[in-house]
Amino acid sequence: MRRIAAVLVLIAGTALADGTRVDVPVGDTVEISVGYAIGAFCDDTSLVNVEMRTHEGKANVFAVTGVKEGSTLCRVGTDVTRASYLFDVHVVPARKRR
Repeated sequence: MRRIAAVLVLIAGTALADGTRVDVPVGDTVEISVGYAIGAFCDDTSLVNVEMRTHEGKANVFAVTGVKEGSTLCRVGTDVTRASYLFDVHVVPARKRR
């Protein structure tokens, strides 16, 4: 029985989107639906600002805003009993405005 519980914890804690690349221009915000995942942290918080949002009371959204160019890994879903996602966030140069 313990073995089954351990396997379930490992499955629940496994990232659903291991290393999905996300490009975010400096100054822009990208939103990604993450279902019921809660909590987020990034390796280098000097590059991005992150926020968890709920849209229309349905699913959670990971909102990441580019601060300066570079790349960092961000884990969304810090509760081991829920799904988690891993994003490879690349902050790219700002888009030219017309």
